[in-house]
Amino acid sequence: MVVATAAVLAGCASVSAPAKGSRTVLQHEVYPSGYEVNVIRIVLPANTNSPHHEHPGLESGYIARGSVTISIDGQAEHVLRAGDTFETPAYAPHIVKNGPAETEIISTYITETGKPVTKALP
Repeated sequence: MVVATAAVLAGCASVSAPAKGSRTVLQHEVYPSGYEVNVIRIVLPANTNSPHHEHPGLESGYIARGSVTISIDGQAEHVLRAGDTFETPAYAPHIVKNGPAETEIISTYITETGKPVTKALP
């Protein structure tokens, strides 16, 4: 289940294999319980899509500027706009589609220590 303040999910952060645009890690913490937190700033250029991907942990984010359309496998598409927050469950395959303007997303990922933030899917 995807929960959002104004819509559902998002995130195309990929620290290991970025698509187009830029990504800036804002915070990285390792917790004694074997989990780590990454806060990542994602900047999507106009008219670009993320690759089909998933996150091996919870993603919680905020649309700082711009808007995106999120397509989560098995769910209807949702539009997220500046000011919206969202949450994506672990392993929810999805694609993020950006429109005619650059979009900035701040996403927090909670994953097991050592797991990648993003996993590309076919």
